[in-house]
Amino acid sequence: MERERGGTRPLGAVLKDVMKGVAPVRTELQELMNVWMRVAGAEIAARAHVVGIKHDTLTVSVESAAMKQEIESFHKAGILERLKTEFVRRRIAKLRCVMR
Repeated sequence: MERERGGTRPLGAVLKDVMKGVAPVRTELQELMNVWMRVAGAEIAARAHVVGIKHDTLTVSVESAAMKQEIESFHKAGILERLKTEFVRRRIAKLRCVMR
């Protein structure tokens, strides 16, 4: 770890360390977005977009209350089941829909 006099570090060194932590998260999120398109299907994926993942919960934003209700009532179980086989990087046990 590079240190300057007085215990401070150059900004470039700090940013380099920060970006090391961000790159794997970005890669995982991009992969998850691609998987979402397949497991949700074109119609749902066009109207519900991956926001993020925290612990075992995938959060997607939806365009309307009707879309939220449709996913939660009719598609949630199937989507979660397909995610188990398509997205093996991490276990996703819950699907949370939020309004845009």
